[in-house]
Amino acid sequence: MLTRVDLDDLLTQARRNEEIQSRLDQVEEFLLAAQEPGELLTQLPTTVAGIYRLEEVSVALLADNRRLDVVFDHEGQGPAGCFRRRRKEMRLILGDLEQPFLEDKPTRELSEFFFPQGTRPASMAVLPLWVSGEMLGSLNLGSLSSRRYQKGLDTHFLERLGRKTAFGLNVALLREQARRMEQRQAVVETVGAACHELAQPLTALVLGLEKLRRSLGEEEPLQKDIGELMAQVERLGGMIQQIGQVNDYVTRPYAQGLRIVDLNAAGGATEPDAGGRG
Repeated sequence: MLTRVDLDDLLTQARRNEEIQSRLDQVEEFLLAAQEPGELLTQLPTTVAGIYRLEEVSVALLADNRRLDVVFDHEGQGPAGCFRRRRKEMRLILGDLEQPFLEDKPTRELSEFFFPQGTRPASMAVLPLWVSGEMLGSLNLGSLSSRRYQKGLDTHFLERLGRKTAFGLNVALLREQARRMEQRQAVVETVGAACHELAQPLTALVLGLEKLRRSLGEEEPLQKDIGELMAQVERLGGMIQQIGQVNDYVTRPYAQGLRIVDLNAAGGATEPDAGGRG
């Protein structure tokens, strides 16, 4: 028969489990909202910090994972609280990348690696973000209490938080990938239609200039002007042909921070820069 103490312990554990589940549900609700990866990662640290009452939360994304390039601009800048780390470096520091890492006496090196822009925590937890056998990075939790994350602490709820975060980020990445594929297809189809429409008046212009040139004597002063015009028309025809070969959506920097389609890279003439994909 259970004693009063046993019942109190069970009730305390039940309340704790209910609180843990409630916090996980809040995180899941945030993650599954329709967001693009950059927006999700911008809000993730403050959202998790608020739900779990933490002083520091950051996200380290793998520099080796090319899928994550969409989160960063062409200068490598990402959302606040989000940065890139190499998997090899993380393995050297953590040892095991499969399980949450807890530390109640973090060194300066450890703190600066996972919280480069924040206050040095008194204890910390690093949650590897795995989804379908792919590592995306880590969610890093920091507390000013040295007793919050101690070695030997039960990490079951931390593992669940890591899994939910990885799943939510992966969904956002898949949405962004689908959006970009649709965008590229729309660009390719639009370019093809434009080239088809431009080719017809350009052909008429070439024929008209050739007819005019033949109607004039070879010594006519206008022959030189017509020849220069035909050279420009041929140049325009070459540009339309190049545009018609666009088979991807690749951009390059332009004036005032704008980006325009890179015809050479989009047409496969050169190897596109991964950071330049729009």
